[in-house]
Amino acid sequence: MIVRSTSPSLSVPLLCVALAGCGDAVATTDTLDPGTSTSSTTAEPTTAVTPTTSTTTGEETTDSGGMSASESTTTTTSTTTGPDTDTAVSATETTSTSTTDTSTSSTTSTSTTDTSTSTTDSTSTTTGGVEVPETCLSADFPVKVPLCGDGGPACTTLRDEVVSANMMFRNDMPAIALDGDCEPVVLYSEAVNGYHGFYGERLGPGMWVATPTPMVVATGSLASDPDNDAVFAMVDDGAFGTSLWRRFDGQWAQEGALVGMNHVRAHQLARDGVGALHVGHVNSDFAVQHEVFDGAWSKEQVITDAEIHVRLALDAADAPRLTSWATVDATWKLHYFAPPGVTEVVAPLGSNVIERQHHDLALVGAEATPWVLLARKQADQIHHDIILAHRTGPATWALETLAAENAPADKTCDDPPPQAGVTCDFDYQTYYPLALAAGQDEVRALYVAIRRQGTLVSACEQNPLPFCYWNTQVEERSSELRVAWPGSQPDEHQVAAVDVFTDRAAARLDTAGQIHLAFYDDPAGVGLDPLVRYVMIGGE
Repeated sequence: MIVRSTSPSLSVPLLCVALAGCGDAVATTDTLDPGTSTSSTTAEPTTAVTPTTSTTTGEETTDSGGMSASESTTTTTSTTTGPDTDTAVSATETTSTSTTDTSTSSTTSTSTTDTSTSTTDSTSTTTGGVEVPETCLSADFPVKVPLCGDGGPACTTLRDEVVSANMMFRNDMPAIALDGDCEPVVLYSEAVNGYHGFYGERLGPGMWVATPTPMVVATGSLASDPDNDAVFAMVDDGAFGTSLWRRFDGQWAQEGALVGMNHVRAHQLARDGVGALHVGHVNSDFAVQHEVFDGAWSKEQVITDAEIHVRLALDAADAPRLTSWATVDATWKLHYFAPPGVTEVVAPLGSNVIERQHHDLALVGAEATPWVLLARKQADQIHHDIILAHRTGPATWALETLAAENAPADKTCDDPPPQAGVTCDFDYQTYYPLALAAGQDEVRALYVAIRRQGTLVSACEQNPLPFCYWNTQVEERSSELRVAWPGSQPDEHQVAAVDVFTDRAAARLDTAGQIHLAFYDDPAGVGLDPLVRYVMIGGE
């Protein structure tokens, strides 16, 4: 029996947050409290652990590949079997895929095997003409080379690889970091028969090795310590427990845990210049917390009634900057925080129902100007605009529309069918903000445009009164991952990859100006059981 792990422990929100139904739970009351409180706790003792497969009772809101899905229930246990099953894998999973060197991103072959042997971190390589920078050490940042797009080289797919080909139910999105050799590592989970974490390392062109984590991972965030060849992970166990781990020389050791009941997602952990770790997240009451670990935890509360996907960035002086959607006056607004200062509104959503809550934050230039990528609803409350915002002064933000969904051009089948046997053709595009990549003095916005075309046919039932509904007869999907920049027009945006089917991604920029993306990809288009995919975008 296969049991998908979901979250009865998260209260159902008053305002629905999802692409279809309710996904990650959020608080929706109207009180805004920017008050600050502080506390500190003693760090938990460090414990070295050898990776094993975990067994857990999971409680977590389940998003599959970013595409939300509602599922009932579950208390579960896990067993260990061979590859390509719906249970956790106790041995190391090695995935081999082809790597593309053109502007397309199709994968020609995939094979998955299991091996019980461990592997070491890969070194920098030159792959198919793709020059990988020699180091991604702390001194190499911020990135000074021109980024692709705008006046730089044209954007294209340099790598397109499968981290895990297992089609599994998953939560939210994977986390990504770059090691000292600028090679990616990815933390991801499987939410089937419990929550199971995996740590993926790239060994070479199209070659990934994934090992189970000793800790339960429903979702998590990564921060690299490249100078010491270590990686930190802040993980959410799916039952409000959040713990901090360090990976060094192939072994995980727990460094501590957050006090109380909390949630953690990707892009919520950052390491500062003196080695302290900053976490921006929400607690079980959906209040945004900024916590710092430097041997002990210190905490300040930023805002209440927030959505779960907080974003965190540090400026050159290690001062934290955070963004989060929060409800005020029964409507959603995206807020910006520079603790301990007051909060600012970046932009209102224009609705009391949030469906595309994923956004990204980046700090650019000597002044650490905050830039934010978000989706905002159009007046019809159905279509969305992709917005790029930046701060121009105290509580002042400039917003520009990068791309707008086109309501007049859409062909949809929104009206219920009058009778059985009726057909309706549809053809429309939806846009999703993915990530920001920031160099020393420039920024790139990545978003995906997914086109759906096909035909629906109606059916009717008596239950107890007659009602009719649409069924999909045929559907084709295509997509473009586009790169935009400040002041750009939609027809200037560059298509960096195709056939990307997700609504969120985690990104890192290396010292050659190449953008590394990790995401759960749903090639079947059914909203369930995505694979784990990695794409590197850069100049030709």
